[in-house]
Amino acid sequence: ASGTNGGQTDGKTISMDAIEQIQISIAHYDVRQSGFAGASINAVTKRGRNDFYGSAYYLFRNESFAGKTPWEVVKDNENPTRTKLDDFSSKTYGVSVGGHIVKDKLFFFLNAEVQREETPQPFLFENYEGDSDMNDINALIAKLNNDYNYDPGGFLNNVRKLDAEKFLARFDWNISKTHKLTLRHSYANNEAIRAARSSNRTLNFLNESEYFPSVTNSTALELKSQWGNYSNNLIVGYTTVRDDRDPLGQDFPHLRIRDGSGNIEFGSEPYSTANGLNQNVFTITDNFNIYKGDHTFTIGANVEMSSTYNLFMRKAFGEYKYNSLDDFMNNETTPAYQFERGYSLVDNIPGDGSAAAADFGMTQIGAYFQDEWQVNEDLKVTAGIRFDIPIFADDPGEVPLWSSTTQYMLNVAGWDMKGATSGKMPKNQIMLSPRIGFNYDVKGDKTIQLRGGLGVFTSRLPLVWPGGSYTNNGLTVGGVYHRSSWGDDIFFRPDPYNQFVATDFGAADAVPSGQMDLFVEDFKFPQVLRASLAVDHKLPWDLLGTVEAIYTKTLNNVIYYNVNLQKPTTFMTGADNRPINTGDAVDSRYTRIMLGDNTNKGYTFTITGQLSKNFRNGLKSSLAYTYGSAKSMNDGLSSQNSSQWRYVANVRGRNDLDLSYSQFDLGHRIVGFLSYKKDFSDKFGIDASLFYSGESGDRFSYVYGHTDEFNDEDSYDYSLIFVPGSSSDVVLVEADGISPAEQWTNLEGFIDNDPYLKTRKGDYAERNGARLPFESIFDLRVATNFYINAGGEKHTFQLSLDIFNVANFLNKEWGVRRYVSYDSYTLLDFEGFAADGTTPTFSYTDGPEREQIWNIDDSGYRSSRWQMQVGLRYIFGKY
Repeated sequence: ASGTNGGQTDGKTISMDAIEQIQISIAHYDVRQSGFAGASINAVTKRGRNDFYGSAYYLFRNESFAGKTPWEVVKDNENPTRTKLDDFSSKTYGVSVGGHIVKDKLFFFLNAEVQREETPQPFLFENYEGDSDMNDINALIAKLNNDYNYDPGGFLNNVRKLDAEKFLARFDWNISKTHKLTLRHSYANNEAIRAARSSNRTLNFLNESEYFPSVTNSTALELKSQWGNYSNNLIVGYTTVRDDRDPLGQDFPHLRIRDGSGNIEFGSEPYSTANGLNQNVFTITDNFNIYKGDHTFTIGANVEMSSTYNLFMRKAFGEYKYNSLDDFMNNETTPAYQFERGYSLVDNIPGDGSAAAADFGMTQIGAYFQDEWQVNEDLKVTAGIRFDIPIFADDPGEVPLWSSTTQYMLNVAGWDMKGATSGKMPKNQIMLSPRIGFNYDVKGDKTIQLRGGLGVFTSRLPLVWPGGSYTNNGLTVGGVYHRSSWGDDIFFRPDPYNQFVATDFGAADAVPSGQMDLFVEDFKFPQVLRASLAVDHKLPWDLLGTVEAIYTKTLNNVIYYNVNLQKPTTFMTGADNRPINTGDAVDSRYTRIMLGDNTNKGYTFTITGQLSKNFRNGLKSSLAYTYGSAKSMNDGLSSQNSSQWRYVANVRGRNDLDLSYSQFDLGHRIVGFLSYKKDFSDKFGIDASLFYSGESGDRFSYVYGHTDEFNDEDSYDYSLIFVPGSSSDVVLVEADGISPAEQWTNLEGFIDNDPYLKTRKGDYAERNGARLPFESIFDLRVATNFYINAGGEKHTFQLSLDIFNVANFLNKEWGVRRYVSYDSYTLLDFEGFAADGTTPTFSYTDGPEREQIWNIDDSGYRSSRWQMQVGLRYIFGKY
């Protein structure tokens, strides 16, 4: 279902809309980051052969193969000092071998790979924009150690780690001239530390990270048969996934402290405290082909049955939020301003081992028919239709008296539940997907090729989304969300196993409570309509030109509403006249009631032009330009239904979204490569490639900070700003000793110097409306091949050197990569309402320089500093 970009793999294009994100997020994968080696990518495609063949390889990098601190990180400091990375190492070992067991009958292929990856994430404290200095941070660390015997870990260079072992075995058996059988099994054991990293506006301590072990086993048996004008392909597969995500370090509540323009975070990672997944998936697919004249008919069906056990209690050890570091340092007398926690309603276990888990089954049945028609020698047309029926085998628990209590209250509050109710999953739907495509040789000499297609594509749904209905059902996982301003002050409890519950803050009953996850009765799996048209043209001088356009229209995407919020009835006064969302609950027994629905708003389009040429002397080249645009209501980025709603920036609140730029909006992208391969003798050869990727920077949103009082849906700041066109459009108040007049001068300068904001004066900023500067990255690979002929076999020894971001190797100011934390930038801080209760007041304490917006990406292969990787590979046989 994913398009290609002129023959170049384009990850950003592939994931540009929400449907494609769903397809990607369902995959169980790990991040190899092994550069260009791609050691085992094509392992599953290896076919049985009578000769023996194989390879072994080793990849290595460490701090000696990396540049110094990126210049943009230090250039504005009083004494700019560039340093090397701290000690680290990353190693990958692999071996593969194949051949025959019985000549012409039985063959094998084996592949194994071991990774020991470390990825530094350095941060320079001088660039932190919060109020605290190093003495304040050291005092915090001392308090945690002395008062609570808790070690938060470091925060300046939190190293990500991955220990992984992967194994693949494949056997091919030629049973007869009619039947061929293939058995393959893959095993992946990954143990990752997903270390949080600090940025200019957030200090993240190491023990706030995730520890994530995962084991996946996948087995498939494939039988291919052919007789006369018929053939059949039967595949039976079974996959198991065992994940056990945990916090790094000792158990402790999670804390988030406001620190002026920054934040300080430490404690147990809030979404890893009770998190485990056991999943079993059984699949059967059968394709029957009929060859009749110019037609190849395919009749197929597939059945996928899954059973899922998923334990997930967010913030099971509690999460406290403080307005300042001083407040936390005096937490014996100063309360937190907010507390949130999820906990079991079926037992007293606060973490792993609790019975408060989703345990459900799901079946998806598909059937399809296709006709591949060779109309004539120059034209081929392919048409087909597919039917999919997703079936939920179980219903979640039903809250007693739901319809007469909460359901009634929601209706009175003006929410149309569209048939959603406690204890029910969406009804079974038949998803129809017709499609047609063609390939036309215009002149009949393969000089001009016209191709295209039109079709509806149905996505799978990540099971964690409907899985929320089985835990967040009011009966299994409870929750509490409370603020001291509502009464009942929140004083810090350091014991992670003795945290507040809802009854501590006035709730009458423990059950029902927590979050509810519901779906409308007619909820449909995501679907898109996609059309493509392309032409390939052989041009003079042996150039091959390609122009391709792809358009994708959303038919059914997922969108979420928190219907446990009363709809706003009052509005701000002034240029910014948005509604004031008070956060008042419809039914105070529940934290959130998330309603999953469908939307047909959204689209994606890309247009690509590419030129490529292969020279006779071993030189190859390609250059492609793509422009793409994508708009969506929701990009579907999280595993939690509530997070799909919480992290969407908007003006009128998260329950009233606008169609806006997708986070995966491509913009401009240029991709090119130049490669040279030549054997100078039968003993020596060279293979060199230079890759270029230039693309528009990531999109982000301009938002207000500290918006609790006027957008009290949640504590995260995702309210889009109103961009003042004059000083009368915004009421500024003194902050940090800066007068309102000086603030306006700085703010006006910032807006006028920003290429996006200056176009929105007197209007609201758009979600993902702004974007970072264009980035250009070059990567270089050079490999030398040494050949030895022994015993009639060819043996190849290859030494390789990869230089990532080679432009930075040549010039310290080149190869800069940027990002904005949380894809949003807080431009103005909300300081409360004026005496009338509806006129908002703000503060602006930054200067007019735009450079303060972004962080410099200095992590892994996406680093703004160059890195090298050396490799050694041995190949024997016709590999």
